[in-house]
Amino acid sequence: MRDYYPAFSFSFLETAAGQQGVWTGKVQPIRTMDGLVDLLNDIHHERPYYILPGGEVLHHPVCSAVHEHHGWVEKLSNPHAVYELEVRYGGGKRHPKAYVRDPALSEEKRRHTFDDGSICPYAPWHQVWRWEEHTVVDYMAHALGWLIKWTVWDQAGVWIGPEVGHDPRFLLRNIGPNKPCWCGSSDKYKKCHRPTDEDSVRGQTYSP
Repeated sequence: MRDYYPAFSFSFLETAAGQQGVWTGKVQPIRTMDGLVDLLNDIHHERPYYILPGGEVLHHPVCSAVHEHHGWVEKLSNPHAVYELEVRYGGGKRHPKAYVRDPALSEEKRRHTFDDGSICPYAPWHQVWRWEEHTVVDYMAHALGWLIKWTVWDQAGVWIGPEVGHDPRFLLRNIGPNKPCWCGSSDKYKKCHRPTDEDSVRGQTYSP
């Protein structure tokens, strides 16, 4: 993190789960209009993008995709928004967490976040981030993509790209028992939140 995000400060935090490293700093994912339409189209279609040290996200220089223009791009009032992030990671198998500290996300604008306010930049059971091989820097790439999606959501009212549901029924249908749990613990779903989700669904089914 020091090499890629030198402006971020670092500290330690004692939690119930143990000591965690905490990185805090500002990022501006979009800093130029050059290639912006193509970048947003790539994120919409889950194609790769390019990240410079410091967190600037650019259209990938070797992208060969045929891009389309979306009407919601015209609704963006300030694509160059700046965010203050707090990223926590304890160094183990549990996924890092990122919190948007400034601007604060209002309740009505929250989308794809966990109950504790941390962002949900990917579906953990898709294993795009694996603790055995990835780092906090790798996680930051996903967090920056989430910030761009949230910027479009905030300003244009559209969440770009495919969305993964958070409802227990959806989770039970889509996460195999031996897949990593949706919470980011890296534990198998059947040994983590699956029993709770099953109880929740039964409660919805049989409640008067």
